[in-house]
Amino acid sequence: MRLKEAAAWSENKKLSNIDYRFLATSQQLDKQEIEINLNAEKIELEKAQFTLTAAKEANRILNQARKAAKLNAVLHFGKPCIVSFAIGITSFIILLRFIGLLQGMEWNIFDSFLQQRPQAGIDSRVVVITIDEPDLQKIGQYPIPDNILVKALNKLKTYQPKLIGLDLYRDLPVEPGYQELVELFKTTPNLIGIDKVVGTKVAPPRVLAQLSQVGFSDQVLDGDGKVRRALLTVRSSQTLAQPDTRGLATSARSPKNQLRQSLGLQLALQYLKTVGITPYPHPQNRHHIQLGKALITPLQPFDGGYVWADTGGYQILLSYHGTEQNFQSFSITDLLQERIPKEKIQNRVVLIGATAESINDLFQTPYNNRLFGSSKQMAGVFIHANITSQILTAALQGRGMLQTWSEIWESLWILLWSGIGTLIAWRLKSPRQLMFVVTSTGLGLIVFSYLAFLQGWWIPIIPPLLGLILAPIILPMFATKQLEKIQLQQTLKLLLAVAKEQPAAGKIAIEYFKQAEGKENQQLIDKILQQDD
Repeated sequence: MRLKEAAAWSENKKLSNIDYRFLATSQQLDKQEIEINLNAEKIELEKAQFTLTAAKEANRILNQARKAAKLNAVLHFGKPCIVSFAIGITSFIILLRFIGLLQGMEWNIFDSFLQQRPQAGIDSRVVVITIDEPDLQKIGQYPIPDNILVKALNKLKTYQPKLIGLDLYRDLPVEPGYQELVELFKTTPNLIGIDKVVGTKVAPPRVLAQLSQVGFSDQVLDGDGKVRRALLTVRSSQTLAQPDTRGLATSARSPKNQLRQSLGLQLALQYLKTVGITPYPHPQNRHHIQLGKALITPLQPFDGGYVWADTGGYQILLSYHGTEQNFQSFSITDLLQERIPKEKIQNRVVLIGATAESINDLFQTPYNNRLFGSSKQMAGVFIHANITSQILTAALQGRGMLQTWSEIWESLWILLWSGIGTLIAWRLKSPRQLMFVVTSTGLGLIVFSYLAFLQGWWIPIIPPLLGLILAPIILPMFATKQLEKIQLQQTLKLLLAVAKEQPAAGKIAIEYFKQAEGKENQQLIDKILQQDD
């Protein structure tokens, strides 16, 4: 600006040659500087245009590469992959089962199946004499005085029962009438009393113990407080956590190591003995007991729906004949007043026990439904009746025992249904169809398991059902992730090919692609790029 002013001022002035030369040189330098600045701006503009063009081209290349990869990417699921996926689902479910997360649901299914079985008729072989609240009001005290018990037992003997099970603790005299009760015990060889041998112990009547006419009354409770198992034998010196390996046979009398039998088992064995049936070890497995038509096997810690169950002693699954309504029962008042028809008791197993709530000899059973608060607790005397009934039915008719699969077969069963769920998810893409088929198949599994239960088999249902449901949920997620990985690899492969022909746009496209991905995929991209170099 000042150079222009100086030039305008010099037009009407007479300057020396040196001044004019200096002015001309300055003008020339100013012109060159302007030209240099213009060229620099032009270069920057060309760079910006090139960068913009390269960015647009890079975006176009990236979009095309992604589209091509999406169209060409194919996820191949062969048989080995399907089997591996099913094994993975099975392993996860077995782990859940192993740590006990599914046990409660399996118990609930067991209870439901037991409740939904066709109602059994009254077992005429077993009769129960109950002591309820009205009886206690009439008698006036509990424990029942020995003289009243003597009177009741003498009345009962006139009915000629085959066996009498006295489910009442009589370890101490309850006067009056103790001596009369002792004499009655001595003269009644078909009467079996009780004691308690697990946990807090209760002694049996001394005279019955001397005559070996005692069975224990202990029951095994599951974690939810219900009785689903029957403890048949236990050694007098062993804890419940120790398995009994001697089966059902009574050992020699040794107060420190005597094999004790439960009341229900004692009554059943004595009854079967009268018809010529006695237990003996199975030739192929001495822990399995052949009893008439029944093969009795001891419960193991992982049988059925159990996980780490305490299977000490000799336990079996308790297949209930039914509730109180499935047994003929009379009150002790009816017995004392001789209001019971003789044919109802003659040649039958008769159990005498308390059912009054105030005595609290009551147990939760599979017939209790806590969710809806239905069904009252079952008195211990009826549980003994169910045990006796189950053993008699099994020995005489060849049914009534509940069996389970080995752990290997249960694992294969879970694998089968996990595989079915995987195949369904692989074949069907429509969510609606998938839901319909999985639901229908799950109902088929439940129906099959119920029919198996009716035939005396308790097979797992929650683990295979979980495998059937989880596979269609996890497989699409797994497939989507694998397909995304394949698309990423193919997209990068296409970009690398373009970068060889269009280095600038290709490198920009690769950088855009990398920045758009997550950290895991960025590491994968860097790894592929390093291999390409």
